[in-house]
Amino acid sequence: IGTKFWDRHKKYLYKFQGFTPNVVNPLDASTDLMMDLLGNPNIESDFLRKGLVIGDVQSGKTATYTALINKAADAGYKVIILLTGTIEKLRQQTQGRLDEGFVGLDSTALFYNKGNVSVGVGKIDNVDCWSLTSTSSDFNKSAAERLIGKLASINSPILFVLKKNKSVLTKLEQWIKIYNTNPTNKKCPLPMLLIDDEADNASINVKLETPAAINACIRKLLNLFNKANYVGFT
Repeated sequence: IGTKFWDRHKKYLYKFQGFTPNVVNPLDASTDLMMDLLGNPNIESDFLRKGLVIGDVQSGKTATYTALINKAADAGYKVIILLTGTIEKLRQQTQGRLDEGFVGLDSTALFYNKGNVSVGVGKIDNVDCWSLTSTSSDFNKSAAERLIGKLASINSPILFVLKKNKSVLTKLEQWIKIYNTNPTNKKCPLPMLLIDDEADNASINVKLETPAAINACIRKLLNLFNKANYVGFT
């Protein structure tokens, strides 16, 4: 559809992160390869794509999936779910990175009605997207209801940064079911990208007969959408 998210993010990497072309160009190329393997969000037919990205330790995992999220938004993805580890502090840190690298707004200020406080990419350009989680709070149904209307009417990308916690993931599942108002299909029509950070932690199915708790939650989230992708990072 365009390159406004990626162009803004690239300027942010150069201006605020001190990245050089020797870093940005390989990042650009590798995330283009990943994008080519995702489903096309603009086609009419349904899809479920699954894949795994493996990198060396300290090889820029967070920078890579942040770039991928920006490109997915450019391609037309409307719902982006990022699963962090099982620890809230890590989730908060990752939320902060995404506030700066994708959303462009301080998520906590937004949640507490303190206005739009620009951070990171938001200091370069204002591009319309929202986070329904914040650096101070994991997914909260009442807060999400204040910020956003029915899912069927969403025009801008929305981001969820969540812990791998059964209660949290179940709340999101229930909220999506309630606010999906597509009358012709029980599944949400918005194209969705789910990124599973540290995919070897808590996500793997370790049971034979029924899926383990987090694994089952991930399956349920994927099955809520007509067009969905699962991308594990490790």
